[in-house]
Amino acid sequence: MINALKSRSVEVLSLANIFETLGVSIFNIVLLTYAKTYANPAIMVSVVSIATVVPGTLGFVIGFLADHVVHKDRMLVLTKVIQAGLYLVLALVIDARTLVIFTVVVAINLVSDCLGFLSSSLRLPIIRERVARDDRQQVLGLNQSIASLLQPVGQSIGVFVLAATHDYALAALINAGTFLIAALILFIGRRAIHIAPAVIPQPQTETEKGPNLWQKMSTILGQSSGVSIVRLLVAVVIVNAVGASVDAVINLYLLDRGKATGLPFGVAILIVNILFVIGTVLGSTLRLKFLDRQSFKLVMVETIAVMVVLYLNFLWIQNYALLVILMFAIAFGLGNMNPKLYAQVISIAYQNLVGTIFGTVSSLVTVAAPVGSVGIVLIYNAVSPAAAYWVSIVILVLGTVILLTGKSTKPAETV
Repeated sequence: MINALKSRSVEVLSLANIFETLGVSIFNIVLLTYAKTYANPAIMVSVVSIATVVPGTLGFVIGFLADHVVHKDRMLVLTKVIQAGLYLVLALVIDARTLVIFTVVVAINLVSDCLGFLSSSLRLPIIRERVARDDRQQVLGLNQSIASLLQPVGQSIGVFVLAATHDYALAALINAGTFLIAALILFIGRRAIHIAPAVIPQPQTETEKGPNLWQKMSTILGQSSGVSIVRLLVAVVIVNAVGASVDAVINLYLLDRGKATGLPFGVAILIVNILFVIGTVLGSTLRLKFLDRQSFKLVMVETIAVMVVLYLNFLWIQNYALLVILMFAIAFGLGNMNPKLYAQVISIAYQNLVGTIFGTVSSLVTVAAPVGSVGIVLIYNAVSPAAAYWVSIVILVLGTVILLTGKSTKPAETV
């Protein structure tokens, strides 16, 4: 990690990511508070909540567009400038509380989030070209850790600004400022993040044309994860469907059995969240030989196994200390798993494919998360907690079986 941090490219991308993350997280919480000031707060908050999910569902389209941007470094700077401009406009109109203005505010935030997703896709080819292969996983993990650490910080800033001033326009101006700083960092360091446009070998005849986009994605993801694309995507959807419900299930579990912890409900939740963030950061950035040797598939299976133990703890042991330890282990696995897969993909794929690949995975995860979360919480409340735990265990075991069955796929050359 130390070697990777010495790279000027990593410094520029990571520093810009810090301010971008703050900008996104500051206004997401502000927008929810803003929605509550309208006559129908439940409807308005629901609209905001749905809008925040939309960029993830558009992952494939946004990633595809990112792959076809010729000058990715220039576009990266431009996205930050546009985001800053959007929030300057938002600051001018946000105090006029009408339905039209609310729609404009939500639309601006939605476009900004889509541009943020575009930025993430644009960074990947730059990391591929500018960072040594052995350091890519740690660099990707570092950027993932920045998001994990700074999202609650940004939300706290947003809450503090509103509590101190009750000024939504000021919050929007602060947001614009964070994006302008990110743009300035990227502009000053533009030489460090400049990469030449991808030159992809073209087939000489129609009969020599390579596989279509889906086939290329299948090959790359298969080689990167060690399993076929269908099994990988099904397993990812299954695991994320259950994983998205874990927070809600823990909240409900501690509400029902919180007295056994000997801690106030808020404190018990806070401890779990803090350990989860620490686990994510350590899993993303810690470089250990035994971790580096493990394949993505093995890490994913291990993480699923820990999730199963977590639900068994809910069922039989019901120990708070064990819950905290298991959540830390799950976070560590997730933190290690994602950069490992991403690093493999950007090492194998041409730079005009990485955005599409990650966008596709993101779209599936985004769709699966609310479905699983709502479904399992519904079972918890409508049937019984035990039923929700068993359903989760069965789904996780099914995901493991899907991952482990079939032939493994070995890495190959760039596709």
